[in-house]
Amino acid sequence: MQTAFAVDLPRKAALADVNAPLAVAISAGSASLRARIEALARRSGARITAETDLYDVLLLGLDSATPLPASTQALSLLIPSAASVCVIWTGNAPPRGTVSRLLRAGVAGVVALDITPVRLQSVLNAIQAGLQVIDPALTRDQSGSSFATAGSPEELTEREQEVLTMLAEGLSNKEISSRLGISTHTVKFHISSILGKLGAASRTEAVSIGMRSGRVAI
Repeated sequence: MQTAFAVDLPRKAALADVNAPLAVAISAGSASLRARIEALARRSGARITAETDLYDVLLLGLDSATPLPASTQALSLLIPSAASVCVIWTGNAPPRGTVSRLLRAGVAGVVALDITPVRLQSVLNAIQAGLQVIDPALTRDQSGSSFATAGSPEELTEREQEVLTMLAEGLSNKEISSRLGISTHTVKFHISSILGKLGAASRTEAVSIGMRSGRVAI
């Protein structure tokens, strides 16, 4: 599964029909938190349904006070096997490593409760399209630095960044060539350079790395 490191999803990245409201169920430890998540989901255009009914995504309310199993295997038992789960995190940022453990356990997304309705809609569409979505605000320590900065890939040039963004939008080499006013050969050269700098084996992997490192605003 590809992982997105931002929640400003590009218009074409989700692939899902944004006009079709997704059905979401809500699970939370308190009635007040459930009400806040439900209000957010409704403003995002989602259709609320019961956990016992069919739904596209389960919105799971958690915070730093929620007791979570120490092992990923035990944590995965809490995740419905037949459902896409998006954790809605409230309160203080999660302890270091919590987001990573949730993703390894099978969670499809982890976002903060203060996410905007428009961004939540994009997140839900991305999850429906098979992406894992991470809110970068939840992966920063108290000093404001990102946990993922160590060993980050080589920096891209401005033009390479443009090409990577267009790859994330799903554009072909010919479409990128037309938009940038350059030859398809030059586009291929830029893509080759992007793959080398990011250590990616394919266009898809390059986009995934770009999302995780914050180079692509999903």
